[in-house]
Amino acid sequence: MKVLFAKRVWLGLGLGLLLSWVVTGSLVNGQGSVAKEVSAEVVALGKPKVETKVETKVETKAEAAKPESSMDAAERLKLLPENRPVVVQVGLYVSNLAEINQSSETFDVAGYLFYTWRDGRLAYNAKQMGTNARSVKLEDIWHPSVEMVNFKESKASDTTVTVAPDGTITAQERFSKTLSSGLDLRRFPFDQEHLQVVIESLLYPLSDLRFTTDKGKLAIGKDSFVSLSEWTIQGIQGKDGKSFFPPEQQDYSRVTMDVTIQRNSGFYLFKVMMPLFLITIASWSVFWIDAKEFSTQITIAFTNLLTVVALLLVVNDSLPRVGYLTFMDGFTMLCFAAILAVIMELIWAHRWESRDDHDQAQRIHVMARWIVPSGFLLTFLGLWGMMIGV
Repeated sequence: MKVLFAKRVWLGLGLGLLLSWVVTGSLVNGQGSVAKEVSAEVVALGKPKVETKVETKVETKAEAAKPESSMDAAERLKLLPENRPVVVQVGLYVSNLAEINQSSETFDVAGYLFYTWRDGRLAYNAKQMGTNARSVKLEDIWHPSVEMVNFKESKASDTTVTVAPDGTITAQERFSKTLSSGLDLRRFPFDQEHLQVVIESLLYPLSDLRFTTDKGKLAIGKDSFVSLSEWTIQGIQGKDGKSFFPPEQQDYSRVTMDVTIQRNSGFYLFKVMMPLFLITIASWSVFWIDAKEFSTQITIAFTNLLTVVALLLVVNDSLPRVGYLTFMDGFTMLCFAAILAVIMELIWAHRWESRDDHDQAQRIHVMARWIVPSGFLLTFLGLWGMMIGV
């Protein structure tokens, strides 16, 4: 019985182990299928996301590549052309000469500045483009960075740029500036002045850039408001040159536009010089007054002297303030000297008159009638010949 019971126990244990193995295997297989399904769903859900990300990255790179490529091309157009030195032709049209300040040696000018050069990179087919003058922006291409180096104040500026089919670029700059220019006033008021407009590029030395004068584009407007009442514009011309820049030890190309003007001297001749001359002549009238009338003579002389001083004070603002002698200064000093000579002659003659030598005093008067005017005339001619010339 015990043996039979033991066999039954072992048989039950074996069946239990077999049953548990079967159940465990089925559960494991079930969990594996579930895991596979879950992983499949994860993969299925993840794949579109990965593909979307890849596609997005590819599109972004493609979109970014186009602007980068075009920007590189645009940047290359801003570089200095390979054919050097680049020759730039410069022209100037003066549309208005507003004011000339003689004290500060400046002048206000408005007009158009033209500069032309060639850049083969901008050449195009006129038939395909449908135009022979394509407009571009100056900041989008290489340009010579033209400057008026003697400007004191810039009031307005506007530039338009056109490109011809062969790559010839023409820039037209409308400007209004106050420029400084040295004046030679030694012959004032019969002087001729040269107002200079100095064109230069401070970025490119002579080895890279060379300016030349475009004589076909040098002109001055014919409108009545171009000239000033005091001046007559006689012409304009350009001169090619160069300037040395010590900090860089390099030469820079430049073009100097020279506007020649002639002063209309009528104002100074009739309102300053002629009154001075007449007052001086009036002071000589004392030579025909009897030497006994000293008080009358000296009163006339000093009155004329004070009149000259008052006249100069009135016109002083219109006279240039320079550190050298002008013709007007010389003439003014001559008039003062002539009146001073009259006063000295009166004092000398009065000394003889006070000694009761009336005849000697009268003889001095008679000699002065010729000596003082002759001395004045000879000195004036010498001054004219020395400062004005024939």
